[in-house]
Amino acid sequence: MEKIQVIQPTKLLAPYIKQYWFLRIDDVKQGFQRSIPAGCVALVFHKGNKIISSFHKGTQPQSYISGQISTYSDIEFSFLDMVIVLFHPIGCRMFFPHPMEEFTNQNIGIDLLDNTCLVELEEKINEASDTYQTVKLIEEYLLNRLCKNIPCNGNRIMTTVQNINEGEGNISVLSQTACLGYKQFKRIFAEYVGLNPKDFIQITRFRKTFNILQSTPQISISKVAYDCGYYDKSHLIKEFKMFTGYTPKQLLDICDTYTENLSVFNSVFINENKKLNNIAL
Repeated sequence: MEKIQVIQPTKLLAPYIKQYWFLRIDDVKQGFQRSIPAGCVALVFHKGNKIISSFHKGTQPQSYISGQISTYSDIEFSFLDMVIVLFHPIGCRMFFPHPMEEFTNQNIGIDLLDNTCLVELEEKINEASDTYQTVKLIEEYLLNRLCKNIPCNGNRIMTTVQNINEGEGNISVLSQTACLGYKQFKRIFAEYVGLNPKDFIQITRFRKTFNILQSTPQISISKVAYDCGYYDKSHLIKEFKMFTGYTPKQLLDICDTYTENLSVFNSVFINENKKLNNIAL
C-alpha cells in the first residue's frame, strides 16, 4: 500500500518551507523510485528501512540533510516510511549555519552536524503517533532556529531566486540586481542555494518545462522549448536526459497522473516500477 500526504507549512515558515511530505510504502518486497533535481534542499527522516541510492553508491543515512542534486538518482527500498521537509531554495540556510554547497550532491547524516536538538527531533518523530504531531514537532524545532534577522545577503539571494523564477537568466544582470560583484555573487549564491547560478537557472527552467508538460500533455514540445527559452526541441530533450535519464515522452509515460496537490512530489520522485512493468509487458 502506498500513502502520500503533502502538508503546507504554517504562515511564519512558508517563506522558507515549501512543503512537508509523508510517504509510506509497505507492501513491496523491492521497490524503485528515481529522484530528480528539485532545485531545493531537504531534511529527511527515515522511519522505515534505510534505502539504497545508486548516485551515492550505498545505503542512505537514517536521517539526513539532502543537498541540491545536479542529476538523477535511483533508489531501491522495501518498507519505506519517510518524512521530508522540503525547503525553498534558500530556506535551509535560514535554519542551519552551514554553507549549502557543503551538502551539494550529498546526503549528510544529522549525527555529523553537531546538532543535539536535531538528533532529539529525530527521536521524537520516531515516537510521534500521527502526522499532525510530527508536523507540530518539526515546526517547533524550526521556529526556534529561524534567523530573527535575515542577513543582508540572504535578502539579496532571495530576491535573485525570485527573479530567476520569473525568467531572468542573465547572471551579470542578476549580480547587478543583488549589488554584488560577479564572482562575489556566484560565491554567495552557492552558499545560500547550494548550486552555482548557472546550474540553478538550468534546473529552474527544466522544472518549469516539466510542470507545463505534465499539466498540459496536449502541448507540443517545440512550443514549450521556445516558450521556456531553449534553443530548440533537441536542446530541451538533451537537458531532460541529463536531469532525468529520459526523453520528455519517456518521462511522461511513466509519471503518475498530474494533480495540483501532488505536483511537486510527483515531479521529484518518478515511479520506476511503472517502467519495469512496461518493460515486462
